[in-house]
Amino acid sequence: MRVATWRGGSEITIDTVPDPRPAPGQVLLKVHSSGICGTDIHKTQGLFPGIPPEVLGHEFVGPVVEVGEGVDPKLIGKNIACTLNASCGECQSCMTWSAMHCEREPRLAGGFAEYVIVDQRQVHIVPNSLDPETAAMTEPAACVISTLNMLGEIEVGCDALVVGGGLLGLLTVGVLKLRGVGRIILSEPNPTRLSMGRQFGADILNDPTEVDVVDLVNDLTDGHGVKIGVEAVGVPELVANVSKMIRPRGNLVLVGVSPQGSALPVDLYDFHYKEITMSGAFGAGDAFGEALETLPNLNLAGVVSGRFPLERTAEALQISSSGTGVKYMIAPHD
Repeated sequence: MRVATWRGGSEITIDTVPDPRPAPGQVLLKVHSSGICGTDIHKTQGLFPGIPPEVLGHEFVGPVVEVGEGVDPKLIGKNIACTLNASCGECQSCMTWSAMHCEREPRLAGGFAEYVIVDQRQVHIVPNSLDPETAAMTEPAACVISTLNMLGEIEVGCDALVVGGGLLGLLTVGVLKLRGVGRIILSEPNPTRLSMGRQFGADILNDPTEVDVVDLVNDLTDGHGVKIGVEAVGVPELVANVSKMIRPRGNLVLVGVSPQGSALPVDLYDFHYKEITMSGAFGAGDAFGEALETLPNLNLAGVVSGRFPLERTAEALQISSSGTGVKYMIAPHD
């Protein structure tokens, strides 16, 4: 089969490797769609840990074409989406924190390929009502949901600010609206992404290059700030900016992943005085199944900005990094 291999920097090669065969407890998946994640791009930019050579891609979906010993053969032909690791369910991390912290099972990538082997414990069957391309966005949706779940019960009718209108930001807007948040402000300079905020439930759209978002939030909240402030880009300077717009006893939520080694850029006196809580989550946590159930309740029309064959993976990564669209897919069999 063919795979797109990251060789370091922006170098991607298309290689032929032996066809995989599932071992006991494994299934073989034919990749229909594999989403390009920001962490895939950040690896090629040296902003996220990664050791080449590596086949990137962890947001994939497709039909099962073969199963190993001990796996129900009824899975063959069903579209599945997969968590990033199998999760043993027995170690302290699995039982105490989340599946993403499993101490025994390695995390999985490899979706930029024609076929992928996964453990049956990673498998989530995609309902017939959900098209495969949309189902490929289950993992980023799970990342958002896992992060918001850490807030506990959300105050119905409260104000929220989401900075960043990429897929994670838009999904955050949508999930917050589903959970009863009242007024949601989306701040994003890209006009295409910003306008898409409406279909996810954003009430106020802000282009920060035209209207200062701090002034906007102060005007809308009589200077108190929002209950929930979300940074969905992964830029420390934006984290600092969002922290200034949170009301007393509010929440600063990190959905975007800042580069490894980033310093905490906030005014700690302000945090103490205003009693702000800051939280983030490690990937999808235990929210993958919940995300698969949530996606049909979100309007994802037009979110996928392009599909690329495997041979154009390097180009797809470059275009995705430019921020011109929202979500790009690698389609190895198109």
